[in-house]
Amino acid sequence: MLSNSCFDHLVIAVPDLRKYVEQCEVRLGVAAVDGGAHPGLGTANALLGLELSDELADSLGLKNQSGPNPLTYLEILGPDPEQDPASAATRLAGITAPTVQRWAIRPDDFDGLVTAAARSREPRVRLGEVHDMTRRKPDGTVLDWRLTRHTPLPWSGIQPFLIDWKDSEHPAMQEMPSVRLERLWASSGEPDAVGEVLGFFGIGLDIIAPGDEAGETEGLHAQLKGPGGSWTL
Repeated sequence: MLSNSCFDHLVIAVPDLRKYVEQCEVRLGVAAVDGGAHPGLGTANALLGLELSDELADSLGLKNQSGPNPLTYLEILGPDPEQDPASAATRLAGITAPTVQRWAIRPDDFDGLVTAAARSREPRVRLGEVHDMTRRKPDGTVLDWRLTRHTPLPWSGIQPFLIDWKDSEHPAMQEMPSVRLERLWASSGEPDAVGEVLGFFGIGLDIIAPGDEAGETEGLHAQLKGPGGSWTL
């Protein structure tokens, strides 16, 4: 099935937001902008624009977005010091170092793809429930969107979740520096099963066995490049 979707954003989860935003700046040479807090969830984020080459978008099977400001971004997600730390426990479970936790695609027909996933039997696609979300930006603007959420993350976050920004301004439309996504791949002990689920979305992703490359763990991995250097996670 071809989902006719765009790459929306990539989430790097960290145990200490301020510390790793600074580390990101050291490694990539750009400073992420404050994205705001997620009320009641215990988390906050910082953002960078994210550029994909046509070759990478094509290999993933996703539509690439042309123009100077593609609607694609990198989210660094961590505990919000202004909220109860226990509130972030579920979203950041097991996060002790920067981790490519999950990624979002933005389908042309959000409801249609949710329905198709629920009906799919071969393969089984676990999108979970649709949740309405809000976030207040530092300038006071409230973003309102909906997404699919399944706990635990299907296939350790390798399966993308779906997002629909409704009438909100897309986060990538704000002024912020960008980095380039050089490579995105996954590590899984069940490559055939994972590949079938990704195929439902029309996505092609390199899948290797855990441990095939130094430091590989089950889940998503990415190589980012900025004006100051590269960061492989």
